[in-house]
Amino acid sequence: MALSIKLTALASVASLVLLSACNSTTANNKDSEQFSLKTNRAIESRLMNDYELIKTVSSQVDQSNIYDESMQPVNKKEKCLLPFMVSDGSNTKMYWDGQCENGKAVGLGRAVRTLNDKKITELLLEIDPKVKDTLVSYLRYDVTTSESEIGYSVIELKNDKLSGHCATLGYKDEDWRNGSFEFTYRYEDTPNFVSYTKIIDLLSGEFSSIIAYPNFSHDLLNARDNVLSNIDRTYRLLEGRTMMGISYIWLKDGRLLLKDNATGQDSLATNHPKELEDFVQDIQDKVSVQVDKVNTEVEIGFSKVEEYSQQKCKRPEMFFKGDEVNYVCDYLFNVNAAYDELVQAKELRSHEIDSYRQNQEERLKEIDKHIRAFNRVKLQ
Repeated sequence: MALSIKLTALASVASLVLLSACNSTTANNKDSEQFSLKTNRAIESRLMNDYELIKTVSSQVDQSNIYDESMQPVNKKEKCLLPFMVSDGSNTKMYWDGQCENGKAVGLGRAVRTLNDKKITELLLEIDPKVKDTLVSYLRYDVTTSESEIGYSVIELKNDKLSGHCATLGYKDEDWRNGSFEFTYRYEDTPNFVSYTKIIDLLSGEFSSIIAYPNFSHDLLNARDNVLSNIDRTYRLLEGRTMMGISYIWLKDGRLLLKDNATGQDSLATNHPKELEDFVQDIQDKVSVQVDKVNTEVEIGFSKVEEYSQQKCKRPEMFFKGDEVNYVCDYLFNVNAAYDELVQAKELRSHEIDSYRQNQEERLKEIDKHIRAFNRVKLQ
């Protein structure tokens, strides 16, 4: 969850505020809060200008840019180039178990990319020879991070301009094995270089809504359904990984913490201006609209993995030493195993919540005892 605000870090911030609120500036007037939002808007305006320049330069692509001779699959004797699979200047190689036709890769197949002869990425791709300069991908597995994305992604070159979109569901094997159960829904608007991402913690109910441009992003975390957290929502404006302008943390007790990332100063507010509420709600709504498109296309990805499995996984081809694990063939098995882990984690989470509620009930009973004791006290 690279752009999402982690609960542990935010909880510590919120706890610090609750313990030392007397050391923070209290912003009670609407003008100071409005000014904070204006600060972010001014920064965003600058970043949007940079984004427009990046988009203009990045969209200047022609056919000579999308077929890289250095990425000729090393396991193919005949010329068999894959579109949009280009070298990053390092010691990379490409492997392909699909067909070749007229010097280009065609059909459904597994592609493996290596760096210094070590596998870094495995993909399930499809190339229709009747559709010029187009690549469809259904599964991407990052070997170095254990992150995977399944769905439907198409990228194509039309009139020397990039076109297409990406709609995927992702999760990370390693995190699930360590007890962090997150799904990532992502819709990418390829021509405009903008992605909309919703990251859901399946156990706590927290979810992040992220709108990412090449040079900055809006990051909104909704923790309202997490009964174990005293945080309601958070918002950050990020340039790369650096927090810019004012960050906001809404606490469940109704207060709002404003963090000035330029000065390091914090302030607490009790009033929430409508402009701010509308701003963060708009981010959440925009992400929801885009990721709602993902589910149908994820089903396409699963069907293509099944199709490939029936064709190739009974006797999977090993490209080189170190390619013993075929992640495309193993994907459906791993998803089923992840499901079983989630069921077990759900039961544990249920016990944690029950214990939390029981502790709160005991705490209320203790308060009632003190109240009854005070009622007996007769002031002289």
